[in-house]
Amino acid sequence: MVHQQLEGYGCWRRGRFSSRYAEPDTMPNPFPKAQDFQYDFSPVYFAHRYVYKARMTMDRIFAAAKAVLEQDGIAGLTIRKVAQSAQMSTMAMYRHFADKNALLNALMADGLRAWEERARAIGTSDPMEWLEELGEAYLDFAITEPHRFDAAFFLPAPEARRFPDDFAAGRSPVLTMAMKRIEEVQAEGRIGDTPALEIALALAALGQGLVSMHRANRFSSETQFKALYRTALHQCLASFESARRTR
Repeated sequence: MVHQQLEGYGCWRRGRFSSRYAEPDTMPNPFPKAQDFQYDFSPVYFAHRYVYKARMTMDRIFAAAKAVLEQDGIAGLTIRKVAQSAQMSTMAMYRHFADKNALLNALMADGLRAWEERARAIGTSDPMEWLEELGEAYLDFAITEPHRFDAAFFLPAPEARRFPDDFAAGRSPVLTMAMKRIEEVQAEGRIGDTPALEIALALAALGQGLVSMHRANRFSSETQFKALYRTALHQCLASFESARRTR
């Protein structure tokens, strides 16, 4: 009954029907007791639904891949195992990824996108404060989204960026933003003239090294890890200020 009505009247949208066969405002309401229902079968609706389902599928695959990585390591990461963990067929997985390297690249790219979004959300205009807040964003990313953080910074993906050429060429959006702020601070005379890429690398290595120690349970508590992380980051930035004063 309902399907027949829909076929006859078109799409139920915003409390009324629209159809190429009749004026929307003159069509009767086939659901007089369900005025709050809003059905939209337009191309935009189906496009959004497709994107949503694709995102949910990718989330399942990424979660399954992380579970396999934790249990079997990189060597044990296979399309078949990830498909089983995600409760998908192997053929369905191959529609998304050709092989393990493609999966690693996708996992890394997803993590890096999440990291870039956090960096771009930093609102301060002071370049030194921006660098400090970037370090804080890195810490929060590692703690609140550990799977995506690890995918971004720890997976040996074939397309991973490599020092120094990829970073000097600006292929890392976040590092490029950091180098821009470093150069602004240098122009203000607040730190020395150490190459911006070297300063950015020192900050990145410090942060990733401390996170690695935290992952390996080298701190007595998460509270201690956070405190030491913030102290180390502050001292690292201060060391470049000291370098300027001693010259």
